Amino acid sequence: MNDTLMSQIVEILTEKFEIPAEDATPQTVFDDLGVDSLALLEMSLILEKRLGISIAEGVLESGQTIQQAAGALDVLGAAA
Repeated sequence: MNDTLMSQIVEILTEKFEIPAEDATPQTVFDDLGVDSLALLEMSLILEKRLGISIAEGVLESGQTIQQAAGALDVLGAAA
C-alpha cells in the first residue's frame, strides 16, 4: 500500500474540503465524511494533475475507505 497516496488524499480532504485531518483515517469511508460524487470527481481531477495519471470515472467511489481509494490509485500506477 502506498502511504504517500493516502497522504495525498488526506491532504486534499483537509485543504480543499476542510475536513479535520483526525477524521480522515485510512479506514474512514468517504460517505462518512460527507464527500459526495461531485467532491470525488473534483478530487480525481486534483489527483490527476498532481500525479500525472488519468483516473477513470468510478475509480474513486463514495463507499470506499481512504485506504481502498489509495489502493485503487496504486493499481493505476500512481507514484505520488
